[in-house]
Amino acid sequence: MKYIVTQRIECVLIIPDGKPLEIDGFLFLREEGGNNTARLIQTEVEATTQEEARRKARKQTAQFLSKITILHNSRYSLLGIVSVSDGTRTTTSKDIAMRANVGIDGTVVKDDFEKRMKKKRLRIRPLQHYSDGINSDDPFNQFRSFYLVLEYYLHKSGDITNWIRTKEPTIEMKQDMYGKSITILTWIRHKISHSKKNEKGLTPLSISNPEHVELVQKHLPVVRNLAREIIRENEKI
Repeated sequence: MKYIVTQRIECVLIIPDGKPLEIDGFLFLREEGGNNTARLIQTEVEATTQEEARRKARKQTAQFLSKITILHNSRYSLLGIVSVSDGTRTTTSKDIAMRANVGIDGTVVKDDFEKRMKKKRLRIRPLQHYSDGINSDDPFNQFRSFYLVLEYYLHKSGDITNWIRTKEPTIEMKQDMYGKSITILTWIRHKISHSKKNEKGLTPLSISNPEHVELVQKHLPVVRNLAREIIRENEKI
């Protein structure tokens, strides 16, 4: 049985003229009485029960949003299920008098998706790591998520170091507990995560320490850009 699942979304995607915007089978909708920013996303799934439809729609929508996140580094956060029905999808909406708001033109997102992603078999995990980083407000979680993208494609610490240095030749270098040369990015990654497991011989960075937070935030744009670059290289987008 086919179900129509509508979910609430937080994003800055602007729907032209307030009319529903369809991208790859997902319909972005405005809220009644709101401005022209998308506040709802709707999709159709095949399921035997409403609960199964909820689970499938949530997973499929999350995967779709992780794809378009990388296009413009924009947040797309799923909030909660609004409705599940076996009715007809929303296809029309009255034009509205627009209130000024700032965001990304939905037609631009749609055009970019169709040019660069449509019908491509993209690996979801690195895209999801990247999306997690973009949607997080915690700089430690952001850094960890972006670095996980590098680990997904390059696996070994030495390969990651070599790749980073080809992209950022002047990047600061550190030494690990074995005296091996690593980039500041890998060093931070170890101090955020591995040191908590008593690995790498490093004292953990603390989110409650302003100097530690400042250090992570300083290098956050670099690891984010590298994560985006390696995804584009490997997924050909």
